[in-house]
Amino acid sequence: MRERGREGMEDVQDIVLGGLETRYSCCGGVLGSAGCQVAKLHVHDQKENIKGFVKTFVKSPPPDGNPGVFAVNCEVCYTAKGLELTQVTVVDPSLQVVYDTFVKPDDEVIDYNTRLSGVVEDDLKNTKTSIRDVQAILLNLFSADTVLIGHSFEHSLYALKLIHSSVVDTTILFPHRLGLPHKRSLKSLVADYLQRIIQDDDHNNSSENATACMELVLWKVKEDLKGKK
Repeated sequence: MRERGREGMEDVQDIVLGGLETRYSCCGGVLGSAGCQVAKLHVHDQKENIKGFVKTFVKSPPPDGNPGVFAVNCEVCYTAKGLELTQVTVVDPSLQVVYDTFVKPDDEVIDYNTRLSGVVEDDLKNTKTSIRDVQAILLNLFSADTVLIGHSFEHSLYALKLIHSSVVDTTILFPHRLGLPHKRSLKSLVADYLQRIIQDDDHNNSSENATACMELVLWKVKEDLKGKK
């Protein structure tokens, strides 16, 4: 079984002598080569579990008129129903983590997706927080006008089962040179624009990812303002 990361679901093509060579974007393996990951059971990410979605509310503006800006990162595992939330992190514009928790999936875990999520079985062993608990916290923290930032953010919104329209997606803000459906990884964006390395040795960290998304947007805003002076 070959598993590919959320940021690289498509195959990639390289120009080689005599034509194009197609490789898997997860590991660089040639198309048709043996899978780079092996598991006891087959997993899928089909969007079958569509119950339990909630929508952010329209609220009265706060005294300062600022509905808030937050970066959100989610990690997921594979269950019999597909992808389910295992961790969520929320970071504010001052780069402070305002919410971070592991989440107990509703269904039995088939694969913790540790290679991509960084979450292991022990992280969830004593966790009692459910996705409904997370939704309650976020609906209190956010309003319909709050700006939420993320990378390939549709995945996070689906994992949270959250309907929200005021979003900034770093894959759109910093597009791939080939255009959609190609997307640049968060790691490459941070290396190019912030000149530092994240996910070192492919170690994933939810807080680091959320912070990186916020920093990228803050960097972009500052650069755009420079151009208007």
